[in-house]
Amino acid sequence: MKKLKGVDGALDDAWSLLVKLRAGHQCEIPMCGKTQYLNSHHIYTRANRSTRWDVKNGVCLCPSHHTLDSKFSAHGSPVLFVKWLVKTKGNDFMNALELRAHSLSKLHKFEKQLLLDELNKEIKTFK
Repeated sequence: MKKLKGVDGALDDAWSLLVKLRAGHQCEIPMCGKTQYLNSHHIYTRANRSTRWDVKNGVCLCPSHHTLDSKFSAHGSPVLFVKWLVKTKGNDFMNALELRAHSLSKLHKFEKQLLLDELNKEIKTFK
């Protein structure tokens, strides 16, 4: 994955950090709790601009639960992962995220900067 420069890259970094901070820097899968080499996983793909930098669209996962475990991981067993998400986050949450993901969103540069400022402000609340 190519690292972006400018405000998009800064938004990617801030989003990723905030997903991890909200999860207490540990894998969100129950009974895992690993704290090293964490990944911020997009529930709806990062190519989806409507939810790319929405922290509600993120889950903090260890490498096994992100991609490596074929029995249960976001990429290795996506159907089971989505079932877990619905059970964990609830139908209302997932339906609202789906609506957001299917809406059109093209942010102008100044809107991206405002969003980055909001994410950084929330990040500071954790420090």
